[in-house]
Amino acid sequence: MKFIYTICLFFVCLFFNSCKQERLPLQNISYSPTLINEKVKSNKEMDQLIQPYKKQLDAEMNKVIASVSEDLVISKPINLLGNFLCDLSLDQAKKNGFDADIVLMNNGGLRASIYAGDITQRNAFKLMPFDNMLVVVSMKGEAMKEMFDYLAKFEEPTSGLTMGIKNKKPIQPMINGKKFDPNKVYTVLTSDYLYHGGDQMFFFQKGLKMEKTGLLMREAIIQYCLDKKVINVAHNKRLYQTK
Repeated sequence: MKFIYTICLFFVCLFFNSCKQERLPLQNISYSPTLINEKVKSNKEMDQLIQPYKKQLDAEMNKVIASVSEDLVISKPINLLGNFLCDLSLDQAKKNGFDADIVLMNNGGLRASIYAGDITQRNAFKLMPFDNMLVVVSMKGEAMKEMFDYLAKFEEPTSGLTMGIKNKKPIQPMINGKKFDPNKVYTVLTSDYLYHGGDQMFFFQKGLKMEKTGLLMREAIIQYCLDKKVINVAHNKRLYQTK
């Protein structure tokens, strides 16, 4: 009996060992690109399958949510697209029970301009294709000074802050019309992406605390447009070069 058990165990081990596949080390990787352009032929069956969903999606994306009489683009010294995003973010944050002294965003996150005429939901998705959330960061002293130094170099969109720039150095930052006080705690509305160090905005990590608003930036854009119907963007200079 013991002999039979040993034989069975031997064959079981032999079976499982034979099933093991030897892992060979990766030697190289090769690929060939497939260009998606006008040379790619349409697939009739696939087109028919997609068509009802595309029709429904287009109807949703093409809904007009507001209108604007001027082009909203990234420019200097007045960044109309940046002013638009910063101001609407503060407006919608307040409607959701949050407030802030300053709004800070990044030009790199604005992925499409909005041109004069109707604004559709598609415009909002093109402008902000990411699921970034608005957050409020409490900051003071050295962290605020680092933020001013950063803005003097890169001139990102702001609201509530006006500041001169000379030789890429900050000159007399004013917060809501008052001189910056390094001993005061200020609240800054921004995106969770920037809070976590996006675009090298590491100064946010020196903040005292962070609160999540639960409001996606894209949703804020859409709701603001629905609320206002006609968009009027502030033309004031916020970061400007001084002699």
